[in-house]
Amino acid sequence: MKALHPDTRSSLGTIFIVAAATAVYYVIPVPVRLGDDAWALMFFCGTVALGVLILLAVARLLRAGEGGRARGLIVLLSVTVLFFSWADKSVATIPGQFADLHTRTDALYFNVSTLSTVGFGDVHPIGQLARAAVTLQIVFNLVFLGVAITMISGYFRSRARGRMRPSERPADHDTP
Repeated sequence: MKALHPDTRSSLGTIFIVAAATAVYYVIPVPVRLGDDAWALMFFCGTVALGVLILLAVARLLRAGEGGRARGLIVLLSVTVLFFSWADKSVATIPGQFADLHTRTDALYFNVSTLSTVGFGDVHPIGQLARAAVTLQIVFNLVFLGVAITMISGYFRSRARGRMRPSERPADHDTP
């Protein structure tokens, strides 16, 4: 039997991690009847923890090879979407916070459409707590996407420079 190429094995590992994280999302309990203050504190702490994990992972990804960067970003993006989906589902247990967010799949759908900036409007925050949470989520996603795009574009710029002959390379004004 032929062994899998390391990139294939790593890609399958990434798919497994995302699938496992999604399975955990569907089974982890959502707090019911959590007060606004307790929910806000939990959401804030979770967002800070996720932000710290992303910063640590981005620092690690910057040292990784090209394949490691892409797979790491996929896992980070998936965990971010799943965290905010879980948080939105938990705040949706408070009456009057979300329109048409009833299931975990609704929450996942809402977060993917928000992240992609499609925003169909069928599921949307209506309460102040939900609006504050979604506003923080949007800012968080913009920062995360900004970092991811910067990493990816930097990678492709460095690859493009590596393929050019020295006389074709643009002048780098940052180096003496």
